[in-house]
Amino acid sequence: MQIVSEVNSFPVYSAVEYSSVAQRVLLSSKESALLDADQLIIQALSHSLGYMHGEQGIADLVPVPSRKSATRRRGRNFILTQTIELSKNPHVLVRPLLSHTRRIQDQSSLNAKERQRNLSRSLKCIERAEGANTPVIIVDDVVTTGATLREAGRALHAGGFCVIGAITACVAKPLRYTQ
Repeated sequence: MQIVSEVNSFPVYSAVEYSSVAQRVLLSSKESALLDADQLIIQALSHSLGYMHGEQGIADLVPVPSRKSATRRRGRNFILTQTIELSKNPHVLVRPLLSHTRRIQDQSSLNAKERQRNLSRSLKCIERAEGANTPVIIVDDVVTTGATLREAGRALHAGGFCVIGAITACVAKPLRYTQ
């Protein structure tokens, strides 16, 4: 299955509709680092990336950073680890360009407006693009409201990058947009 949504002005390619099963796989990968769950997430991201490459072309991958507290608790930066594994086939460059500018709340219990407020201006691009409109693809595990992808897109655009799209393993349907 391939699910295409849109956040701001870029498409988001997702492989699996979010469900209780998808939630368990994501949590098993994210919180417990279970190898089988990791492989399922990487397969879903790979499917999304393959579909996007067919539609949008190839670009460097930019993982959404985990919160520092989550990285410490898990012992790894979940999305960065998944993105590095994903980049091996097809071989593409991983560019961890985003960094948090301030502390943010865990998003899981927040509604769409609270997520937007929580993430507003919370990311910065730590590098400037080498050329005008250098294309990049944002990588995240799940899109629920689009708030994280919008904020990542804003920060990357401020750094001179052109976000041609985003890929996620899962999408919550329907997206709970913020206005």
